[in-house]
Amino acid sequence: MLRNTSLFFFFVIITTAACKNDSAPPAPQNNPAIAQTTPNTPPSGTITYTVTSGTVFWSGKKTIGDSHEGTITVSSGELVVTNGNLERGKIVLDMHSLAVTSIKDGGEKRDLESHLKDVDFFEVNKFPTAEFAFNEVLPSNTQDFSQVASGELTIKGKTNGLNIPVTMKVSGDELTVRSPSFSINRTKWGITFRSGMLGTVKDKLIEDTVLLTFKLTAKRS
Repeated sequence: MLRNTSLFFFFVIITTAACKNDSAPPAPQNNPAIAQTTPNTPPSGTITYTVTSGTVFWSGKKTIGDSHEGTITVSSGELVVTNGNLERGKIVLDMHSLAVTSIKDGGEKRDLESHLKDVDFFEVNKFPTAEFAFNEVLPSNTQDFSQVASGELTIKGKTNGLNIPVTMKVSGDELTVRSPSFSINRTKWGITFRSGMLGTVKDKLIEDTVLLTFKLTAKRS
């Protein structure tokens, strides 16, 4: 009888231990501190970014002869993004920073820069800044540039409408915006030196069309 009772208790202990080992593990707890986010996903809502650096690249040429390229520094600006889409903004160009990058000779480079900053072209002492402001951004069918900033460009105190294709990228608190090459007609802003509209002889003629591109970097305000 004692032997049978001992076997019974041994069986109960083994069975109980097996049941404990087979119990399901506890369900994982959600930890809000480990929330998953998608890299480079723009935050929702309306966010203002302050331009921290930027460059406008320009190119102009003679009808017969060589072309020249250079840069203008973006001195300040502000861009507003709503739910991941560029909504409005303004950038200011420092016209005193206008530089020629296509001439290696120091003297020739300084001469052309001085001429471009003088009364024949941009009159930078009188008009030290230029500005592009936009309050409308339209969708674009271009694969690489999905938006078009529709606004106004002011140079030498004259303002004209301008549409610029752009693309933007958000990485953390940093926003970059860039454009492809686009053209403006300089005569609309009163820059008529050696323009065809003045009857300039062909071998002296400077094209009215100027090509521009730009890249901006901005930080979340």
